[in-house]
Amino acid sequence: MTGEADFRTPISQLEKEVTQKREKIWYASYGSNLNFQRFRCYIEGGTPPGSTHTNPGCRDKTPPSDRRPISLNFELYFAGNSAVWKGAPAFIRDGGRSALALGRMYLITDDQFNDVVMQENDQEVSGARFIPSFEELMRKDKFELPGDRLYGHVLRIGEQDGWPVITFTTKKVLTINAPSKAYIKVIVAGLKDTYPAMTNAQICEYLLRAEGVHGHMSPEELADWVSEKL
Repeated sequence: MTGEADFRTPISQLEKEVTQKREKIWYASYGSNLNFQRFRCYIEGGTPPGSTHTNPGCRDKTPPSDRRPISLNFELYFAGNSAVWKGAPAFIRDGGRSALALGRMYLITDDQFNDVVMQENDQEVSGARFIPSFEELMRKDKFELPGDRLYGHVLRIGEQDGWPVITFTTKKVLTINAPSKAYIKVIVAGLKDTYPAMTNAQICEYLLRAEGVHGHMSPEELADWVSEKL
């Protein structure tokens, strides 16, 4: 009718939005995001246990449609310093054929993955495209995000149920450093939830293989942290 605003969304835009919601990514985590309660803060927003930083969450706050354990053929290590966690965060790097990082993957939308990566790199969740297009993520194995980003090295490490399995780490040369007790406890809670058959001793053995833990704290100190509840 004349004089009335037309609030209808163009069909092409609707089709684009539907397609984006249909496109899925398995985000493979290996650090604090092993802990589902912590990862939820990247999706829904909130302050995770042990942290003082509040995440805004994704624009789409729908929970992951699936989550599963995953073993990554990478070496876990801790380096640099996180102002949020007051210690070194976790990263992964090539470590040979026998390298193993225990992970957990979440099935989320392509748009949600974009917003998670933005939050991990201290970017405002503005709706802008920060990561490569979904088509590129399906086609290539390695990507470097623009700018000097801490988590700027994006890796496609496989495929599950037709969707790409993607993780991210750093290519920065950072000083090996010890993680904080709060950070380790969040990781430990995630390991216990993801791998319920693991004993405290096995978790200690796994973490002690990582640089930043090995040589930076005693096995006895780590065992005390692992045995404490979050």
